[in-house]
Amino acid sequence: MDIVLLKTLLAVAETGSFSGAANSLHCVQSNVTSRIRRLEDHFGQKIFLRGKAGAKLTDFGERLHAKAEDLLQLFAAAERELLDASGAGAPLSLGSMETTAAVRLPALLKRLKGRSPASSVSLKTGPTADLLAMVRDRKIDAAFVAGPVDSTRFNAVRAFTERLVCARNPANPDNGSLLAFRTGCSYRATAQAWLKSLGRSDTEITEMGTLDGILGCVAAGLGFAVAPEEAVRGARDADQIEIAPLPEPFATVDTFLVWRIDHVPVEAHRTLIEVLEGHS
Repeated sequence: MDIVLLKTLLAVAETGSFSGAANSLHCVQSNVTSRIRRLEDHFGQKIFLRGKAGAKLTDFGERLHAKAEDLLQLFAAAERELLDASGAGAPLSLGSMETTAAVRLPALLKRLKGRSPASSVSLKTGPTADLLAMVRDRKIDAAFVAGPVDSTRFNAVRAFTERLVCARNPANPDNGSLLAFRTGCSYRATAQAWLKSLGRSDTEITEMGTLDGILGCVAAGLGFAVAPEEAVRGARDADQIEIAPLPEPFATVDTFLVWRIDHVPVEAHRTLIEVLEGHS
């Protein structure tokens, strides 16, 4: 089976439409249609049912989709290992909590680039729960997530220790709603546990998509947030934000770099581990 056809199959399944797959793959829709037809002709089976709601996998399509994921993961792993062995610089795909990406990673990735100049590094951001799922599903090689970490599924090295604080506008004494990332964010979970300990489980939560947006709204007096102290002090509107430390056990959170137990790290990944462990 042609790897391009399998990638097209996955793109249609992920986006739910042929037009969405075309945008994802940066090609015209007729190419997507032609590739799926080639797969259907090869197997003599219908793969997608197309309707107003989009494209839905048939029962056979579901089986083919699962096999395609396995084959593409094996291909990607083999390609990484061969690039690594040849010294060409195998790519490293990382995930990170947005706060960590904004505050901690620029200097770290600059140092990594200096040590592994031939390796390209890509980065996706999201809450801890989503990042762990991406590592588990082999969509990224490793991720910076908040601990604790399930050692039966992931290898991990401690990367940073964060001190969490309550950030608020001093002119807003009742604090208002909790400004936080969506469910799955570890800092949000810590904030909710802290509020529960204070008898404030009914605090309204306003979900936002970026750290800059959250802290900007805190500065404007629209609510309060729980975030790493270093991130708050480095915010654009830090002079308008008051910081109050959280009590233990809520104040201290370790950030770990995690990867699957069965994942073989490439050279850039190994270098990153060495840097985090202080071996360089």
